[in-house]
Amino acid sequence: MHNRKEVSRQIYRMLIPMILENVLTTSASLVTTAMVGRLSALEISAQGVGGRITNTYLSLFKGLAIGVTVVAALYFGEGRRDKCRRTVEQAFATAIPLGMVITALVALFPTWFIHLFTSDADILSYAVGYLRILAAGLPFVAITCFVTAAFQSQGNTKTPMMIAGIVNVVNIALGWLLIFGNLGLPAMGLTGAGIALVSAQIVGAGIGLVLLYHKRIGLFHGAHHDKKFFSLEKGYLRDIYTTGLPASCENLLWQFATIIISRVILSYGTNSYAAYQLGLQAEGVCDMLSVGFITASTTLAARAIGQRDSELYKIYFRQLIRISMTISVFTCAVLFFCPRFLMSLLTDKQDLIEIGMKYVFIMGFAQIPQNLSKIFNGTIRSAGHKYTPMVISFTGIWLVRVALCCLSGWVFHWDITALWWAIALDQTVRVLLSILVFWKKRVYHAVENLPPVPEEEAAAEV
Repeated sequence: MHNRKEVSRQIYRMLIPMILENVLTTSASLVTTAMVGRLSALEISAQGVGGRITNTYLSLFKGLAIGVTVVAALYFGEGRRDKCRRTVEQAFATAIPLGMVITALVALFPTWFIHLFTSDADILSYAVGYLRILAAGLPFVAITCFVTAAFQSQGNTKTPMMIAGIVNVVNIALGWLLIFGNLGLPAMGLTGAGIALVSAQIVGAGIGLVLLYHKRIGLFHGAHHDKKFFSLEKGYLRDIYTTGLPASCENLLWQFATIIISRVILSYGTNSYAAYQLGLQAEGVCDMLSVGFITASTTLAARAIGQRDSELYKIYFRQLIRISMTISVFTCAVLFFCPRFLMSLLTDKQDLIEIGMKYVFIMGFAQIPQNLSKIFNGTIRSAGHKYTPMVISFTGIWLVRVALCCLSGWVFHWDITALWWAIALDQTVRVLLSILVFWKKRVYHAVENLPPVPEEEAAAEV
């Protein structure tokens, strides 16, 4: 029998550092957005377009990091730390070179990528240089994604929090210096914001590698194997990529959808798109409390499955649902009652505040389904249904969100708030589909449905 209070404390020990990490990251993003928000609407829009493009490619690495987390957590549950290390290194050896190729493509052809979002010549003039700067940081963010996955797979969320804290301090400090030209430096505007962000990403990747490989305090200290770093093994790669690529596709489906949605919003004018970008950041104030649920549900479910502990698996799930509902009620209240305050933190332009606060208010209705979906999908993925979350995301994002946004903006020419309601409806549809799959595929009983351990493996473990 497991002590429920002890399990809850274990969950909180994992969740709280992730929440603090998200608070730090979101706070830094808000501060940077607020600084850029004091510039022109064109620069705000250019920042949004550049960020969308790089996030599209980062979705690939974040998805693969989920695969690393699941596979490494299963090995950790089995007590095989050498296999945890080998899993992470296989991701490094294959994904980082890919990141360098993507960086080169974005840096060489920025105009082509920007035209996917907008043909506005004024926005293009700001976005090209900004995107070239952001492209340089992609390999370093990929490294940080896998470093984070390595620590989180073993239940260590404090170290990623510390790395995020340092990264965000560097980003804010350099942003303050370079955007406005403080302490005698030249005012570089949006270019300064890009340089500050990439510099912080490089620092984060360097610290992460040291904390993995330091001879005395590194995570991999004592977890030895006799394989060469760049020698590839099909078994590890199959497990990582069959789990991670569906998660990447899920993220990419969202990022590709933003291309279309951004074009729809831009048809309402530059101010509408700038207000939308600011509204996303304001919504992030609440989302930072719940982002950790997808990692927690994925890691804890995989660990319990690796231990073949059905009771622990079910307790993890129930406790995560309870905690999620408590946080969701709070975030709903913030978005419902403080939309103007949140927007005013990000910009002093009243026309942008008026547009953005409507988005923030409507997103209050999406908080509960959005947060529950993270737990359901993380558990579903760890239970072996690797493609199901991707199918659910495709249904909600493309058949609900994108379809309704295109109809609202390009066919019926409704008020822009119709687009905000389409986004909220997407979240509701996705959680309903997740609950249906959870019930139909008996995910709650995943450990009980596992095949018995072969006798030779059981003897080896003993």
